[in-house]
Amino acid sequence: MKVYGTWHAVIHPDIPPIGNIGFLIDDALFHPGDALNVPDTTVDTLLLPVHGPWSATGQLIDYVREVAPRDTYAIHDGALNDVGTAMVGGFLGDNGPGIGARYHRLTAGASVDID
Repeated sequence: MKVYGTWHAVIHPDIPPIGNIGFLIDDALFHPGDALNVPDTTVDTLLLPVHGPWSATGQLIDYVREVAPRDTYAIHDGALNDVGTAMVGGFLGDNGPGIGARYHRLTAGASVDID
């Protein structure tokens, strides 16, 4: 396991920064935490925080393109309703501008085996 990052993504200049780290597991799966840190290695699977007070869809598209994983799984989406998850999926999925990775969203309680 490797650790990346130091700080949570900025929410607002008036909100003090807090610590945040991401984890690269088995040189294959990356969980960035609550920041868009780019690991210095190839990543097969990216767990993508798709919703938070610090993120914007355009940043997410650019981030996935930069990390360049094979697969991306939505995380950090608990505050989104059905319309919100559909909208994010539209931008990050097949109907969006293209992120260079397969986009997946698991429903609550679902699981997946990652190769």
